[in-house]
Amino acid sequence: MTRTIQGLQWVLFGLYAVVGAVALMLATPTGLRFLGQTDGMVSFLPAKVMGLPWSLPLYFMDDGPVTALAVLGICYGLNIGVGLMLVRGSR
Repeated sequence: MTRTIQGLQWVLFGLYAVVGAVALMLATPTGLRFLGQTDGMVSFLPAKVMGLPWSLPLYFMDDGPVTALAVLGICYGLNIGVGLMLVRGSR
């Protein structure tokens, strides 16, 4: 039973990692082109959602797109680190 739960945790962690990476790609024109979309579809909202709770200040302040992208990358990295510790620590 515990192997099943641990396997599910790894699958969910991997799914979060992939979805978060795609969300960050949606925030850049190059990432959109790689995904086959047009440059005009840039959106920071998916990356903000995937970066919660660290990205919460971005909902209240606007420092520009470059700063927002940098902060969202850091938020995503923090969530990946916390998620990895949670998955590995549940042995």
